[in-house]
Amino acid sequence: MKYLCLLSLVLLFVRFSAQQETYYEKWYNADESKLPQNTIKSIVKDKYGFIWLSTENGIVRYDGRSFLTYDINVPSVENRTLMIDGSADDDWLFTFYNSGEIPALITKRKFSVISDTGSLIFKQLKPHGTENLWKVLKESPEFIHKGKFFFYISKNEFYYIDNYKLFYQKNGKKKFVRNVKGYLFYRFFLLENQLFYLKDDAVIEKNEKTGLVEEHQSGIVCKKDFDYFINTPNKQLLIRNDNKIYLIEYKNKKILSTLVCSSKTIKGLAVTCMYYDKPTRTLIVGTVSQGFLLIRKNFINSYNAPDQTIFHALAPYSAEEIITSRGDIFGSKGYVKKLQFPNRDPYGILALGKDEFILKNEHGIVLWSQNKAKTLRYFGKDAAVNGFSTIPGNKIWISLFSGNKNLLGYIVVKNQEIIREKFYAINIPVRGIAQVDNEEFLLAAHNGLYLFNEKKSTRKTLVKDISFRSINNNNDNLFWVQTYGKGLYLYKEGRLYGPPKKNSILSSVHSVIDDGKGYYWLSSNKGLFQVKKDILIRSYIKQNSDFYIHRYSRKDGLLTSEFNGGANVNGLLNNGFAIFPSMNGLVYINTKNAFPVLPGSEYYIDRVAVNEKEKNVAGVLNLENNFGYVKIFVDYINFGNQGNDYIDYKIDDNKWQPLPDNRVISINSLTHGNHRIYVRKLKDFSSNYHYKTLEIFVKPAFWETTFFKLFAVIIMLLIFYSFYRIRLKQIEKESLILNAKIDERTRELKETIGSLSKTREELYAQLYRQKKLVAAISHDIKSPLKFINMSTEILEDSIDDDCYEKKVIASIKESSAQILDFIDSTINYNKIFIYDNYKTRENIKLRDFIFQRMRLFTNTADFKFIQIQNNISENDVLVSNPDVLSIVIHNILDNAIKYTDQGFIYIYGITNECRYDLVIEDTGLGMSEEELAKIKPAQDYSGSRLGMKIVKELLPLIDVSFDIESKKGEGTKIILTFEV
Repeated sequence: MKYLCLLSLVLLFVRFSAQQETYYEKWYNADESKLPQNTIKSIVKDKYGFIWLSTENGIVRYDGRSFLTYDINVPSVENRTLMIDGSADDDWLFTFYNSGEIPALITKRKFSVISDTGSLIFKQLKPHGTENLWKVLKESPEFIHKGKFFFYISKNEFYYIDNYKLFYQKNGKKKFVRNVKGYLFYRFFLLENQLFYLKDDAVIEKNEKTGLVEEHQSGIVCKKDFDYFINTPNKQLLIRNDNKIYLIEYKNKKILSTLVCSSKTIKGLAVTCMYYDKPTRTLIVGTVSQGFLLIRKNFINSYNAPDQTIFHALAPYSAEEIITSRGDIFGSKGYVKKLQFPNRDPYGILALGKDEFILKNEHGIVLWSQNKAKTLRYFGKDAAVNGFSTIPGNKIWISLFSGNKNLLGYIVVKNQEIIREKFYAINIPVRGIAQVDNEEFLLAAHNGLYLFNEKKSTRKTLVKDISFRSINNNNDNLFWVQTYGKGLYLYKEGRLYGPPKKNSILSSVHSVIDDGKGYYWLSSNKGLFQVKKDILIRSYIKQNSDFYIHRYSRKDGLLTSEFNGGANVNGLLNNGFAIFPSMNGLVYINTKNAFPVLPGSEYYIDRVAVNEKEKNVAGVLNLENNFGYVKIFVDYINFGNQGNDYIDYKIDDNKWQPLPDNRVISINSLTHGNHRIYVRKLKDFSSNYHYKTLEIFVKPAFWETTFFKLFAVIIMLLIFYSFYRIRLKQIEKESLILNAKIDERTRELKETIGSLSKTREELYAQLYRQKKLVAAISHDIKSPLKFINMSTEILEDSIDDDCYEKKVIASIKESSAQILDFIDSTINYNKIFIYDNYKTRENIKLRDFIFQRMRLFTNTADFKFIQIQNNISENDVLVSNPDVLSIVIHNILDNAIKYTDQGFIYIYGITNECRYDLVIEDTGLGMSEEELAKIKPAQDYSGSRLGMKIVKELLPLIDVSFDIESKKGEGTKIILTFEV
């Protein structure tokens, strides 16, 4: 039983320590893809990066995402093709249909069948038809070997064999090289610009142009399953040796065999052709009946421990190994061993020295040293350690919650003991700590980002109300601060930069690792990303969200796209590997050997389809007015993650929008005239765009042409002219009638003017009589009243003061004075309208002016036991007409005294901003709501209300408004409002 357990443990160790599969493999066939047929005869990459496949059912162009199939479209001829030959570097590729009878040309990313037998291209290609067939079949009868076989370096430079003689030709000049009798034509191949021959499994001959032959060893030990695959257009030789594929190269005058693939899928596979793409390290394998296989070696690997697949905090263990917070040790080849950490908290580990670590625990911190665990500091059962330093130093900084307080402090450890510690009440829940300099620390907290000065014990708020979780830097002055879904922040030289807008990729970053080669590697909840370091920093400083971020997926070796964060260290660089914890494995990235599969740098917009009929255009697309439906294809290669296609387009001056996944710009309506389709592609690891434009001209309909518009204008002018002539005649007739009516009306007007003149003279006469009447009244009525007034004064002086008769005489005196004053007011009232006196304005000292009006009512007020109080300020001055204002105040005071018995009359002023309110308020009988309603509207006043009518008529003459407030039995308040 003991040995059985030991064996199980060993098997488990072998299982989890073995390296993860390092190849991405993808099959393309007729069943699951849009490949027309599963038999692949040749695979060639053209000058523009597109992959061309010859199949039993047509030629196919592959751009990494989709297939474009070309058919021969010749009646009675099968769609079966031979192999693709020619020179890819010279953009000159060709193949054949009908066993070599019908040639087809591949150039400028386009395919065309050469059906014109009299054309020059047909005559150039036709002789290669038979040769192409024999290369496919690899037949070796004598009559075949005596034929011609070409090996093109370029269209004008090539080797060829003719009847066992090898020649070299360039620009029409040929040269005999040597005799090759006994050699098999299908074993010759090109490397660079040299011709080689695969003599046997281990020996390769180089054919010098001088006729000399050099032998080289391939260095491959032949296995049972050995085969070779020559790709003449791409100048490649690939050798399969069991499940290994070797690329044969000639460098520094030596033959090199480089292992490019080691996959069990290759072993025993019925392979027909191969192509190895060095920039993307991708091998494409064509088969007899299974389509083709795309294989790419990954430089990213994911490793798990025997009992752990989810990882968090990391720390360096040695120069080539790292350790997790659970004690799992990993190297670049995978799991190594495990230390028995007692730690239950996976979010904190800090390396102090060799085999010595500080571990974060729930209520304290633990020291692991000499393979033993020791509680270094226990803060209490109610305490919780939130986080601690990301890098070791003399002081280990710790944030914790203890005693309802958030604390931040440090400990100093020496000889496995704490020799000094100090904590500050920080009052914020800190999760991430990073030392900026000798005094200042960045603190990432649940409620913001802060800068703490240890020397001054002060805290400065940089960002509030955002939940921050961790901080990392790469031993430089750049600090990357991670949040909970609110973006990645950069702190640089005392300034904080927020994430560029509209860049959702950076919303959930956990760690930013500098690989030392000019790139940052970013782990996040949304995957793994690579970005140019200087571009990312510049985008933060300039707030530019348009820059290239390379995304990696499960195709690149990841087991999951969700990485972990929130620990003190969420990623690190060790031995040239960027290492990140994830939800499924510890991810190792070989930054020394990284080769991101980038989209093609060039793209093309010269292929369009109008109503499903494809055609090629060169910068300008002409469309009919009723063109129906247009598709504009944006062609480019991308053999990697399609999510790295940063391509936008816009029509005319509309808004930029991302190119659809099918890489097609669809248009179903455009106005006539000139239009432009703008396309831009973000350059690899850059913030610059590559722009292209397609001009579109939509022909106008016949009614939109200049000729039609001119014709329509002429017709309209003729119609208008006709109407003009008709109308002109009609106007001439109407003019005669109108002139007659004008003459008649002129006579009537003269009569009316004469009548008005007479009326004016009569009005002047009436006005003169009225003036005389006013003068008569002034003289004939005022004179007797003045005499009465003088007589009463004499009588008053001759009678004793105690005599009742004296009081009566005094009353008669006062009444006669009032009548005189009333007459004066009436005269003044008439003079106002007769002589237009109301238009004059002068400054009025309001207090004295009111006193003059009050004197007229002194006796009447005393007789009725009424007190009149003038509360106007001595400084109140108004600009108004004194005659009109005198009549108005006289009538208001007269009414107030008339309807008041044994009371008060208050006169005062109120200044409100740009107006002045003169208020006359009495404590008399007041008015009911019905009476008040009758007074306020403009209507005819009679009887006792005549004075109020005069007031309402006069106030508009001096631009004064008034208001009345009154209650029955409480009195009346009249408010005169003057504009100041």
